[in-house]
Amino acid sequence: MRVSFLGLLCLSLLSVVTLLWSPSSSAQERNFAPPPSLPTLQHVKPESAIEEAIKQPPSLRREALINAALSYGARGGLARRLYEIQQELDGKAAYMDRTYNFNQLLIRGPSGVLIEPPVVSEGQDALIIEDDGQTAAVAELLLNINKNARIVSTGRNWRNYLERTWEEVAPPPDLLLPRNEEERMLWVKNVRKGWDEGYKQGDEVFQADLDRLAAHFEGMVRYRMLLKQNMISAPYALLEERGVTGGGSQMRVGDRAITITGPSQLNSRAEEWQPANR
Repeated sequence: MRVSFLGLLCLSLLSVVTLLWSPSSSAQERNFAPPPSLPTLQHVKPESAIEEAIKQPPSLRREALINAALSYGARGGLARRLYEIQQELDGKAAYMDRTYNFNQLLIRGPSGVLIEPPVVSEGQDALIIEDDGQTAAVAELLLNINKNARIVSTGRNWRNYLERTWEEVAPPPDLLLPRNEEERMLWVKNVRKGWDEGYKQGDEVFQADLDRLAAHFEGMVRYRMLLKQNMISAPYALLEERGVTGGGSQMRVGDRAITITGPSQLNSRAEEWQPANR
């Protein structure tokens, strides 16, 4: 079956924006094989000769070749950077375990149930504009509860934020690979261009993940500090003894239900606040 050149061009354009990465949910899912290097991508060769390649309008083939090279390079650069970041994280795992220890922030609820504290954000010298720009409020300190407390089985782990997997960087179809020296020069140039963009995107992805990790961890630490100052209330969990429940194919003895019935609330009564170092 002959594949149309225009069809391959469309596939190439789609793959430029469909750069494959995803958060890793476990170490078993990680791809430990290093992605190909830039020179490997630049000097990839077609597996077989395709006569259709020389029958295409030169301008159309040139555009398709450039897009294929950009896509291939971008996927390769992104995969390589994610791989390098993962190698760095592996070497700093013990440090990260100590620094981002979410388990030490958990709250013990009724019957030993673990409750993850709220995430509280803080803004300094905040400007709030309302009424379509007709009114404004300026605050020295702005506090927001971004995430309420929730019941969990274990604490979060920094790996769920920062570890990412990458898929095999497969080359474009042979039809979109360079056939002569002129095309080879065009290919090498644009693979490098795509590689640089993909590599940069890897740094941006990691920085966004790191910012999210820091925001959640610091937000839980901030909750504990505010709780000591009586500037926020603790979440209230209700324990209900239900005895024996179920029946048929499943029965629970000594069943207890724990429900968070009172989420944390910021305390605006300044006279009730306490010093931070009390």
